[in-house]
Amino acid sequence: MVCYVKIDIIESAEELKEILSRQTDIKLKQKVQALYWLKIGAVNTIENISILLGCHRTTVSRWFSTYRKLGIEGLLKKKKILGRPRKISPMLEKKLRDELKDIESFKSYNEVQTWLKAMWDINLPYSTVHRYVYYNLNTKLKGSPPISSQQNSTAVEDSK
Repeated sequence: MVCYVKIDIIESAEELKEILSRQTDIKLKQKVQALYWLKIGAVNTIENISILLGCHRTTVSRWFSTYRKLGIEGLLKKKKILGRPRKISPMLEKKLRDELKDIESFKSYNEVQTWLKAMWDINLPYSTVHRYVYYNLNTKLKGSPPISSQQNSTAVEDSK
């Protein structure tokens, strides 16, 4: 079934074209493009618009519903993406970076894990601490090599 779009577009074709040229986000550009095509009469059904834009017809219908309710500003407003807050805040990350710069601060990822628990009351698994320090902070911690009983203790100190 063909569904013709019944929508009153307030903006002129020139205004829509100018708004379209300013868009850098592809999703927002598609929304304005759909309005522009309707305004100039290039397409007149939701199905045709969805085929030309490569998105589902219900998505296009939702865009038009938003435009009817909120206008062009509401249509182009980006939604804030919500998610779980990070365990390690940017401030804590900076302090951890400063601690890691000191050569004598941490010898292993277990020590970082203990420091986070003692100083900041953040209990993270070892794998998370390792992944964060190694990949995000680009720091590789090496534990001290095992000391042989046959090795001279002064030779070990000299090698450090």
